[in-house]
Amino acid sequence: MILAGLVFLMLTAAVDTQDITTTDTGVILTCSGAEGVKWWQGTKELINEMEEKHKYTVPAVQGLVEGEFSCEYTPQDSTTKVKDLFYLSVKVCENCYELSGLMASGVIFSDLLFTGAVILIVYMCARKNTGSTQQKASKPRAASAPPVPNPDYERLNQHTLSSGLYAGLK
Repeated sequence: MILAGLVFLMLTAAVDTQDITTTDTGVILTCSGAEGVKWWQGTKELINEMEEKHKYTVPAVQGLVEGEFSCEYTPQDSTTKVKDLFYLSVKVCENCYELSGLMASGVIFSDLLFTGAVILIVYMCARKNTGSTQQKASKPRAASAPPVPNPDYERLNQHTLSSGLYAGLK
């Protein structure tokens, strides 16, 4: 039973050529019918200016394409009219890129790997500079008595002093 449902679903998908394609300035709708296709927006009939009548371009208004669109045609092997419905709520822009879920998760995962690698490199470099055992100085200082005072600092001679205004202050 499940297998029959799957086969029916695949056949339906193979026969149906209904498609929606986004562009920088709008959306291109593709109808299943090949000839005699009429396009509608709600109850208003649209004039198709494209060479391929089974395609219709919906221009974006302030970056948005919204509304209910339909195409009506008569298949070659039937006399009844078929109507394909499109309900759109699409945001388009000139410099936008479509990003799939797989691509977004790949970007996030690679960013985490790159950040981890940078952290590991910084950690390894910092660990080399600050070792856990401190190294002793190659020549330890010998404990000795303080040096003898320099003879240049002995008391001033009164005869060699200046005779300036403030020279006599002590």
